[in-house]
Amino acid sequence: MSENNIENYIDEVYLGDIMDLLKKLPNESVDLVFGDPDYNVGIKYNNKTYTKKFDEYIDWYIELAKESLRVLKNDGNMFLINYPKQNAYLRVKYLDEVCEVFDYVWVYNTNRGQTPKHFTNAHRSVLHCRKSENNKFYKDNVAVPYLYQKDKRVIKRMNEGSKGTMPNSWFLYNLIKYPSKEKTIHPCQIPQELSEMLIKAATQENDLVLVLFGGSGSELEVCKKLNRHYISAEIDELYYELIQDRLEKGYVDEKYQYKVKKNKD
Repeated sequence: MSENNIENYIDEVYLGDIMDLLKKLPNESVDLVFGDPDYNVGIKYNNKTYTKKFDEYIDWYIELAKESLRVLKNDGNMFLINYPKQNAYLRVKYLDEVCEVFDYVWVYNTNRGQTPKHFTNAHRSVLHCRKSENNKFYKDNVAVPYLYQKDKRVIKRMNEGSKGTMPNSWFLYNLIKYPSKEKTIHPCQIPQELSEMLIKAATQENDLVLVLFGGSGSELEVCKKLNRHYISAEIDELYYELIQDRLEKGYVDEKYQYKVKKNKD
């Protein structure tokens, strides 16, 4: 069986570097790419860090986006979540030349990053990339109630079967912090409500989602819940074991849950 047969990887998590996995996947084979990479700010993952010089990081990010677009179907979508500066460089240096890009904002409450010299950073950039204007997008999957339901035009749309209006380009979801039941030993997690909304907007049941970084398994659990197929990669063995256990059991086992360290008296 060919190594590049997409069937070899569906509903599987590859233990290794995402760049190695991408090279094994055929052109135009996935419906959605969902990426939440390391932001290159010194985060430690199981006592390891993948931080690079900024220019090196952007070169890597461009290569990641290039390979991701290659495996994305022409009517598919790609979401890349990162800090605004990193996504801005990726856009200007590569994405704007090869695809159409929409820039959304994920907003969250935070008590970190306080400074008297500028407003507190409390958002991340979500780049939505499409290879053609014929991308599949499913408003009814994510429609929100109309604000003015007594408006005659709104009443007409509702009577015609409209389920609501398209969500705005900013998303308000709190960060995953202790004691959230979503919190695991993985240091960086996207709220499942956010990932679920994005996945539902761009796919239907049985579509194939490429989750670039397995992480805590959060997005993979969402795919399974929504009856979407998935492919993913995780480079760290501990997190790989967390993902496999989580997908098998349908929840985060106690040994993989985040535990607050108690101060010694």
